[in-house]
Amino acid sequence: MWNIPIKTEGYTWIPTTVYAGLPPSAVYAGNDSDGTPIYVGRAFFEGQQLPCKVMPSKNAAYVSYAGKEHFVSNYEGLSGHGFSWVASGHGHVPPGAVLAGNDNGEPLHIGRAHFQGSLTPGKVHRSHACLYIPYGGSEHSVKSYEVLVGSQRSNWVSTSAYVPLPDGAILAGNDVDGTPIYVGKAFHEGDLIPAKVIPSKNVAYVSYAGVEIAKHQYEVLCNGNVSWVPSGHGHIPHNAVVGGNTASGETLYIGRTHYMGSLTPGKVHPSHASLYIPFNGAEVPHKSYEILTEN
Repeated sequence: MWNIPIKTEGYTWIPTTVYAGLPPSAVYAGNDSDGTPIYVGRAFFEGQQLPCKVMPSKNAAYVSYAGKEHFVSNYEGLSGHGFSWVASGHGHVPPGAVLAGNDNGEPLHIGRAHFQGSLTPGKVHRSHACLYIPYGGSEHSVKSYEVLVGSQRSNWVSTSAYVPLPDGAILAGNDVDGTPIYVGKAFHEGDLIPAKVIPSKNVAYVSYAGVEIAKHQYEVLCNGNVSWVPSGHGHIPHNAVVGGNTASGETLYIGRTHYMGSLTPGKVHPSHASLYIPFNGAEVPHKSYEILTEN
């Protein structure tokens, strides 16, 4: 099992051992307190798949688990390019964060933090609202940290209003009561239309022919390295995220705007030179808006 590369879009996890040296294009994470370079890995321990710190010059890799730092000899090294470390904290994981394992089914991502003269990677445990790092024989929790973000593109995940929000869902804004809204899309009358997804209310909405329409089967946009870019009057940046199409074949894009105390996403309709948002039962047009782009 230790010689089959495991491919994830944009990067690869390569099975190896601490005695075999680093895989090619290993991802640098930081340094130990004595200056020893540390690289990104993951390993199985006690039935869980956990991010680990890999120190090839010491023939060692370590995971943190149940309050302790544990040595592992077999691990997978992360190989690839185009990564970045994004400041975060308190369990938050930014879009595009590299998935590195799980703990009893909860996804774990890769973080790092300065600690006692080191820059040490570990596991971001969202439900615990912290990063755990293995250091000096113990597992240490850190509230402020950086998260490793990959170069993979965003993807659409089919889901419904009756199941939990998919991992890595992209936040679009908020309803008037502060409820988070996520990016989605759904079919209606032959159109595939960008949608506002409100998980806490078990619903998504699209706008069509002047009306806001509820949907309970839809897709949610997840992961990727995305930005909201100011735009307007139907202008579409070259790297705008495609959010659907009309029945006649016109491409629709994902926009958002502030309206009545909300930050609401909707469909950018280029031939209409407008963003349309679903709001309070109606389809509301806007000429100035932000549009979602891939970085």
